[in-house]
Amino acid sequence: MRCFVAFVVVVVTSISPLVSAETIHLPGEMTLSGTILIAEAFYEQVKGEDEPVPLEFAAWPGSHGFRDADWFDVRIEAHPGDVIVLSAGTYPIALWVFTPGITITTEEAAEEQAIIHGTVEIDADRVTLDRIAVVGERMYGLSGHGIEVNREVIDRITIRNCRVEGNEWMGIHIIGPRGEITELRIEDCQVLNNGSFGIEAQSVGNLIITGCTITENSEGVHIGSYVENIKMHDNLIAGNRFADVFPKSEV
Repeated sequence: MRCFVAFVVVVVTSISPLVSAETIHLPGEMTLSGTILIAEAFYEQVKGEDEPVPLEFAAWPGSHGFRDADWFDVRIEAHPGDVIVLSAGTYPIALWVFTPGITITTEEAAEEQAIIHGTVEIDADRVTLDRIAVVGERMYGLSGHGIEVNREVIDRITIRNCRVEGNEWMGIHIIGPRGEITELRIEDCQVLNNGSFGIEAQSVGNLIITGCTITENSEGVHIGSYVENIKMHDNLIAGNRFADVFPKSEV
């Protein structure tokens, strides 16, 4: 298991392409709370420095938009292809994901989804969230959104079998001032009672929403600028306070 808690120094200067995918079971023996970083490496050896130097990550909120690895309470090493499996339970965490090509899910035998009480920010391409709940009010001075998807670094992302409920602002929110997502796929999710939009999309080539229940948000699905192809079917989108889908002419 590749798993590292705060104050454990991990030095990784290169990643071998021969590293095989692993299943990482959490929380295991650690306490999973506070600010969490998932990345491939946390420190680098810099010429002229005696000690490894922490890497910086574009994690909002931070000084000039960056936080170094030492700022996070828990650091979890993961590599493309890894599957991170959460035990059922409620975790008061703010989670930043910087490893591409991983899956984050609840253990298969659990009857209930693992609940993240805080924000999940995806800052890596081709990440899949599966059977995860992201619920509750703002924590750790963060944005108050449930799942944040950074379009500056993401080409494709899949969110499936998830519950996104009761967040202060948007349930699923596109962030980043530039870039375009080729495919945003949201499948079989419950997006409920969020203070602002349930799902917000902008600069998305293909927006695919299927099998979802989207109710009691300010707006159910808000289709912003530069969304090219929209596929929405087999959804229940009703009972949102101001609009179920906005603008209606887009679908």
